[in-house]
Amino acid sequence: MMAVLALTAALATADAVRVDRTIDAAGVTLHIVCAGERQPRAPLVVLEAGAGNSAATWNDVIGPIAQSARVCAYDRQNLGSSQKVDAQLSGAGHAAALHALLAAAHEPPPYVMAGHSYGGMIVRLFATNYPGEVAAIVLVDSSHEEQVARFSILPAPLPAAVPADTSPRERVDIVATSAELAAAPWRADMPLIVLSRGLWLKVPPAVPDPLAYARLGIWQDLHRELATRSPAGEVVVATKSGHYIQNDEPQIVIDAIQRTIRRISPQS
Repeated sequence: MMAVLALTAALATADAVRVDRTIDAAGVTLHIVCAGERQPRAPLVVLEAGAGNSAATWNDVIGPIAQSARVCAYDRQNLGSSQKVDAQLSGAGHAAALHALLAAAHEPPPYVMAGHSYGGMIVRLFATNYPGEVAAIVLVDSSHEEQVARFSILPAPLPAAVPADTSPRERVDIVATSAELAAAPWRADMPLIVLSRGLWLKVPPAVPDPLAYARLGIWQDLHRELATRSPAGEVVVATKSGHYIQNDEPQIVIDAIQRTIRRISPQS
């Protein structure tokens, strides 16, 4: 009996099998990885990475989510295993590419979309351009269309934070993407959870930044504004995390996604 219980517990905590595919999406070959079974009328969880990051940034999140939902992450063009091309897209272009990829992968809506950093801008543009397809959004330390202007008021420039897996092939046009978001600000009545870092930097720099608290205050203020975009919006501060909440405190991201799924799932 004890052996059966142990086996059951092991199976419950084991990662679901991840399936990698390479798919032509509107003429560009993109890599997508999905896991988990999708129940009738259940949403698909779509994970959108930050600038320069591949699907691997979600490795700590995909397995646990796949225990109760189907989940997909992918590499944008010029990242990871996806095709290398000369063209560089704005946020709206990436949203359109994701839409084409999901259609080609036969992964229909509705979607629960989680976007980290620059990916948070992309999922909001996706929800703006395809409003009937998005049922809920989780923003993971998301970038904001007003961040350039807000940080410019500080007496020292914002230090460049380059994540370890940043690819020089992806060049993000934050100004163009911010303009796209400002032109048609996203608002909707849906579950919205905004996760915000509690630490400006996870590892303090060798030379202390005297404006770290000011930068963090602006960042969290922008996240509070994002939470007002839906009547159901809320902010959760990841007190032990830097920018990569999905790696520093992955359970916070997992819990947020699972809560949004429960909110939109039909009651049995």
